Amino acid sequence: MEADSRADRPLFSLLRSFSVKLIALALVLLTVPLILYWEFQRAEQAQSRLLRNSATQTGRVIAAMLEPRFKLFKSESPQDLADALKGAAVGSTNVKVLVRPANSGRDDFIYVAAYPSLSASALEQERGELLRSGVFGRLAPTCDAATDLAIRVDKPKRTSEILTSMTPVHVEGNCWIVITSQNATDLAPVPLDLTFWATPSMRIAAGIYIISTALIFALFIQMWRNVARFRQAARRIRLREAGAISFRELNSIPELGRVAGDFDSLVDALVASQQAIKKAAEETAHALKAPLAVISQSIEPLKRAVEPTNAVARRSLQLIEGSVARLDALVTSARDLEEAGAEVVFPERTQMNLSDFLKRLLAGHEAALSLQGKRLEPHIADGIIAYANEELIETVVENLLDNAASYTPKGEKIEVTLAKKGNFVSLSVADHGPGVDPAAIPRIFDRYVSNRPGPELSDSESGAGENHQGLGLWIVKRNIEGLGGEVVGRNRDEGGFEVTVSLRGRV
Repeated sequence: MEADSRADRPLFSLLRSFSVKLIALALVLLTVPLILYWEFQRAEQAQSRLLRNSATQTGRVIAAMLEPRFKLFKSESPQDLADALKGAAVGSTNVKVLVRPANSGRDDFIYVAAYPSLSASALEQERGELLRSGVFGRLAPTCDAATDLAIRVDKPKRTSEILTSMTPVHVEGNCWIVITSQNATDLAPVPLDLTFWATPSMRIAAGIYIISTALIFALFIQMWRNVARFRQAARRIRLREAGAISFRELNSIPELGRVAGDFDSLVDALVASQQAIKKAAEETAHALKAPLAVISQSIEPLKRAVEPTNAVARRSLQLIEGSVARLDALVTSARDLEEAGAEVVFPERTQMNLSDFLKRLLAGHEAALSLQGKRLEPHIADGIIAYANEELIETVVENLLDNAASYTPKGEKIEVTLAKKGNFVSLSVADHGPGVDPAAIPRIFDRYVSNRPGPELSDSESGAGENHQGLGLWIVKRNIEGLGGEVVGRNRDEGGFEVTVSLRGRV
């Protein structure tokens, strides 16, 4: 009981929804990579800043170590400065020294020495490349402060260097510049001047993620389509549409093949049970009615043989005749009860034009009601299509009309209304009788519940009057619920009682 109430809660149903879980998974697939990208980018930037700071500090230390050599440059040989560069270089760091003499132009920097050593022509070629790249334009202000460059310079033979730092040293009016650089591959596996998105590892990871995401979405799309096909198969089986009652034929999921076969077997068993119940009801009713018919026929000669003055014998014959009539009504009711139960086991439902069907059906009942001194007033909207079964609906309408006629006085009318309300079809039958006790309304659709008076026997009657077993509205409820609809009853404000049937209509 607790599980049922919990399942009825909207939040619980929402959490169990396949669509909600699919949307949540899509949000995760979209959000997680963004978070990871942001975190990895921050880590990459922090690593880049650390490497650059380390390279800058290395350049400043090298410049401090070389400052004494700059002061003695005029008195020492160039080889002494080259040896000093070799001793100051750390690891794979490349060191180059430029000088801008006092009172020179901003771009008049001259290469003085380099480690590893380069020929004069190579230095001149590199100087030309720096001029074309605009590096000297950035070098000019550095005679006032140190600069962290991180400038990529493409070298011959497809090698690249990163100018990591540029430290100025002022000696006797001359501006000495110590430039440190490293091969791009030695400084970091990933070039420092590339955006995080452009790194090879990020592109590989993004490619793998896109492929895996595409596969996941393709899997869910396939599952969604199969679920929709499963629903279509179940609906067509439920409606028992001609030529489409096999779930196995409509199933496209190999893993559900055995389930489809079991479901088809269940459908076959339901149909067989339905037919067996109907056949048994007919056979039982026939077996019981045969001796009742014999008793009824045997009473006739007895009625003629009994003297009119023999009141006791004639009363006995009337009681026998009345009892036979009641037994016959009970047998008929039992048969109807069994057949009604069989019909709702697995009813055949199709799209039927309920408007045309009701018009034809009511035309036959209008004459019968007229003989009773009662009128039938239909309000049937045209073109209303409902998912229903003609045999079940005919039984429903006949029972509703019979129930309404029982409470409608002579000279009054019975109203039958058919209308479309949203996705549903509403069929109501209303009488102009005394109504129903409000306390009894919840039980009027129960089995064997009837508020109508029983038959009255008299000397002038055969005793075979109407016998109401309280099954009419119960059969209505069973049939309508078997068709997937619902039925309710209410006392009308203007007087009388109204029963309303709701069935799913065609959208």
